[in-house]
Amino acid sequence: MDEITFKFFVKTVILFLIISFALDKLIYLSISQIDKKVFSGAMIGKVNHYLSIKDMTDLIVFGSSRANHHINTSKMGEFNMGMDGKDIAFNSTLIKLLPKNYKQTVVLHLDSESFFNENYDGRDIKTLKNLFYRSEIVNKEFKKLNQNELIATFYYTNLYNRTLLAVLKNYFFPKYDYKNYSGFDPLHPTNLQKKIFKKILKKKATKDCHKNYKISRIHNNYIDEIISFCKANNKKLIVYTSPKYEDNCKEDNFLLTKIMNEKNINYYDFTDFFNGNNDIKYWQDLVHLSNIGAELFTNEFRKTLN
Repeated sequence: MDEITFKFFVKTVILFLIISFALDKLIYLSISQIDKKVFSGAMIGKVNHYLSIKDMTDLIVFGSSRANHHINTSKMGEFNMGMDGKDIAFNSTLIKLLPKNYKQTVVLHLDSESFFNENYDGRDIKTLKNLFYRSEIVNKEFKKLNQNELIATFYYTNLYNRTLLAVLKNYFFPKYDYKNYSGFDPLHPTNLQKKIFKKILKKKATKDCHKNYKISRIHNNYIDEIISFCKANNKKLIVYTSPKYEDNCKEDNFLLTKIMNEKNINYYDFTDFFNGNNDIKYWQDLVHLSNIGAELFTNEFRKTLN
């Protein structure tokens, strides 16, 4: 390759990069504007809904599927921000987005197994990647966990990788009227699911319990940050653990209770809530309540709050 050809090649590459970067930002801004108007759907829509009501809601429930499907916030006039597969990084980041001058109750679900999972790396925060350039708080949390993607530094549209179709679908064809949605998603087991669950109970093997539990560093740090945030911003923090069909390993429960007490957190362990009255109709599976079980649990949870 002679010198003239090489210079032409370099100029072509530079021009291509400039055009691609410019188009990327233009497309990103367009998608972002559409994204902000999406209020239905289990991911971006629900987060946008939360962002729209977080400054005027007195009580908000945060957590995983065991919060999302277990507490009927429509009965309480509040919002359930629980989301399937989410853990402390996702929930802590959303809590830090709450207003600083408004009195609120923050209800956070914690699984004892998760709190002692040393392999947890906070990757559940990636559900919020569409907010990476829209929120300084989200941006900071991504970088703290090293969950930011290098390619998104140059190509912003990468933040909508795997979610673009869902954004467009829920923009043009909303799944529900979000104004009538409290965030609670009850589970209604089908006859087939009920049969499968019965078979699982019959075949259920004895679980080997861990003997040496070590606190997840990320969980512990985030709990301390949540405590500090709530104290500084007029929030009442309540932490709880949802019911399970059966829990034969109790050491992690005892340790979590001890840790929460040491941190002076209002903590309630409802793991054994249905012991002595454990009807199969209350359950979807071993760790998720059916709509019937959720109603019973919600009633008791409301009494606890009061």
